[in-house]
Amino acid sequence: MAQFRPAGFSDEDSDSDDYGFYEKPVRNYDYSSQISSKKKVEVALQEAIINGNMKDVEDLINNELKNNANIKLDSGWTPLMHACFHAQDKIVQYLLEKDADPNLHSDSVTPIMAACSNSSADNDTIYSIVCNLIDRNCILNIGDRYGQTPLMRAISSGRVAVAQKLLDMQVNIEMRDQHGWTAVFWAVHHNQPEILEMLIEKGARLTEVDKSNRTLLEIANCHDHQVIIEILKKSLNLDDDHKTDENSYLNHQLTSWQDYYPGIEKNERPNYKNEIQNLLYGMSCERLTPLIVTSGIDLRTFLLLDAEEMVKLGIEMPYERHRLKYGLRNFHLRGWKLNAVAGLYARKMDNYCVLDCLTSLGSHLHQIYILEATLQYILREYAKVENQIKHQPPDSPLLKKLKTSTKKMLTNINSIRREIKSMKITLQKIDSNNPRPADLLPKKSTQEIAIQYITKAVSLCSLAFILYQGRTLLGNLLKK
Repeated sequence: MAQFRPAGFSDEDSDSDDYGFYEKPVRNYDYSSQISSKKKVEVALQEAIINGNMKDVEDLINNELKNNANIKLDSGWTPLMHACFHAQDKIVQYLLEKDADPNLHSDSVTPIMAACSNSSADNDTIYSIVCNLIDRNCILNIGDRYGQTPLMRAISSGRVAVAQKLLDMQVNIEMRDQHGWTAVFWAVHHNQPEILEMLIEKGARLTEVDKSNRTLLEIANCHDHQVIIEILKKSLNLDDDHKTDENSYLNHQLTSWQDYYPGIEKNERPNYKNEIQNLLYGMSCERLTPLIVTSGIDLRTFLLLDAEEMVKLGIEMPYERHRLKYGLRNFHLRGWKLNAVAGLYARKMDNYCVLDCLTSLGSHLHQIYILEATLQYILREYAKVENQIKHQPPDSPLLKKLKTSTKKMLTNINSIRREIKSMKITLQKIDSNNPRPADLLPKKSTQEIAIQYITKAVSLCSLAFILYQGRTLLGNLLKK
């Protein structure tokens, strides 16, 4: 049976047809003759960098490579990456002066990542290299193929000064790697209490979990890092039977029907300020909670924040403004399910207590409050692209989607109006019969205020005006 030879071989390369069945003698090739002169230069440059031979590096860069400091060597790394990884500070400075790109990467590893990965060199040397790279505008908020940032690598190497330098540059401390770990997870896992305290001071989130649903405390307990455990307990206020902070969003719960009407006891219009911290947490922006809550803005103002207003509030970092802006946009674009807005009529019950009516109407008032803010948001965003839409052809898919969305919104508004009418009828019956159910609060004055507030809330034209205004504006939009 004929045997086929591997590609590149011919019958002249062998004495017989038994290739593959018997071991042939090893042929001695002179590989040095096959290596190009360029490869020899690259190998020599790499060895010179590793050995810290500054003179050879200068000679090879200037003469052999014609001042090209951004060449990729046989390893795939640039000379700057090798110099950073092997902590050759003087060579790093020389390469940067030769316009070496501090952001040129290989396999998603950048020079600053290579420098932060070194755990054996002198701290001052690595710190100097990092500072030089930062002065050359290297990118700091970037992850490698595993999601590891320069900050994470510095933490794993125990580089406290480098970590502090990166934090002073306002790096994003909430970036996650492929395991769902942020910088604090790395500090906990690698037992770096000093860096952990620095991250906590910068507002790092300590209540997150990784992809395996592990908390920071669980990881610290697993490694028995006692100092780390004490720091976490102190920061989480878990010293006294795992009590949480009084200002934590977890402590706000609806315990009575008055909670559905914020401000009712003070005879004020609801502003739903308490919802802001919940939304911030859902947007992964809870670090901004003290800043926004202390500003005193209400929920409507929060939902309509733009970039300029965020800056006025003190949100200085662009990535934080972008994250908040993206979260607000997703909030306004979400879809409402029927169960979220269904009232007493949809429940199809024969009897309703006053408490059912109070809580259901309070929920609807909250939803209408949010709907008004969403309408204002949509109109504001529409005004930005109105000129572009006007120039669309009549059969444009964009216009068709816009008209369809407008019709759906009008349908939802009309459904809420019908629900309000149904609720009003129910409340009028309750008011005429003057029942006194046991689930009302015993204080008569509070009961009277609640009844008056509800009847006025559904009868006065404030709610109808909001819905009518939204319907009119969207109707005009539909005509366009």
